[in-house]
Amino acid sequence: MIELVMNAFPRTGSTILWRMVKEANPDALHLYEPLHDKLFRLIEEEGSVMHGTSLWDDYKKISPKPLNEMRLKHRDCTNLFRLHDIQRYLDVINSIEGRVILQPNRMHFILKDVAQRYDCKVVHLTRAPADCFLGFAEIFAMYGRNLTENYNWWIDNIYGFVGFFYNQYNAMVEKFHAPNVADFLDKWLVVWTYQNYYAVEQADGEEVITVSLEDIADGTGIEKIEDFSGLKLGRGLIDKKRVFVADEAFKETVDERIGSLGLRAMADAISEAATFK
Repeated sequence: MIELVMNAFPRTGSTILWRMVKEANPDALHLYEPLHDKLFRLIEEEGSVMHGTSLWDDYKKISPKPLNEMRLKHRDCTNLFRLHDIQRYLDVINSIEGRVILQPNRMHFILKDVAQRYDCKVVHLTRAPADCFLGFAEIFAMYGRNLTENYNWWIDNIYGFVGFFYNQYNAMVEKFHAPNVADFLDKWLVVWTYQNYYAVEQADGEEVITVSLEDIADGTGIEKIEDFSGLKLGRGLIDKKRVFVADEAFKETVDERIGSLGLRAMADAISEAATFK
């Protein structure tokens, strides 16, 4: 049965949070990115080049019948606006005996619906936009050696990141009439703003809360999640030296772009809901 959902915008520390929860709750089933479009291919992989460890082992603990039902009902959820589109899939996951904890990156618009249907707690994890954008640069800096060692991984993941956000940007334009822009940073900021804005708007403190990576890093976010969920989280997994932080010049650039795109009010609402230090 689904107990906790830890939704996150990409590059906000979702994998770290997933590991912290898993470390302190080994008896639960921890399903990483259950809405990933390549999920059932990734389950068969031994590890993750980017994360340095296997993220999918807990799927192999699921009995064959429900796992097969999950496979049949799984959908590409790159752009997900209605619970109805994945309800049958989540119903199967919810039917699994024991405690189930989910870490998706694509539920931004349906957090409250999920909390109410499955009577579970939902956390949304976000991060200051300039730092978050540089989180993608962090991938290049940390794993550049794999360009020659594992070229297919780069094609699938780095190119896939760009295509993923182009796809989501087009969905924001179609759904919300978001600004039409050409620059990739502008497209990314549109996606960051709309997805996080609609996520934090659902945070009522009872069923859904918002936490920033900045708060996770200084410990206050960990306490907030523990108080909200009733679960304990592991400590000592945050490496502050590894977290890329934007300089003031880039922060100013991002802030100016947000203003010029007409996203100021939405961005301010996000920063009020989640502390960006």
